[in-house]
Amino acid sequence: MPDGPERRLHVVSFRLTDTEAAHVDAAAAAMRTPRSRQDWCRAAALHLAKTKVPAPPPPRRNPARRLPKADTRALAAVLGELGKIGSNVNQIARIANLTKRLPEEAVLRRAAAEIADAACQVRRVLEGIHGD
Repeated sequence: MPDGPERRLHVVSFRLTDTEAAHVDAAAAAMRTPRSRQDWCRAAALHLAKTKVPAPPPPRRNPARRLPKADTRALAAVLGELGKIGSNVNQIARIANLTKRLPEEAVLRRAAAEIADAACQVRRVLEGIHGD
């Protein structure tokens, strides 16, 4: 019988020959408290499973992956650079909105190059992390 309020929800079905059924019926009837064929088979299967097969280990949780210090420092440096670049882009956008004119092409190209460089740094750091 299951412990506590746990309900049996899984069905196991199998066929027996006449001889096998007779053996099961005889074994079930020979119990101190006679059992039905189904109860005897369930008890026998559970007894065998508990005594012959070790209990499965509890599921384990994978610990959170911690970045090595070097990776953390590299990512912090890249994050700082991205903050500076974001500030520059905001200044460019503010001026463009106030004056209704875009800044010179050289300013935009410089900002685009800084963004591309930061993206390249992030890729290098991430390749180092995942290239283990």
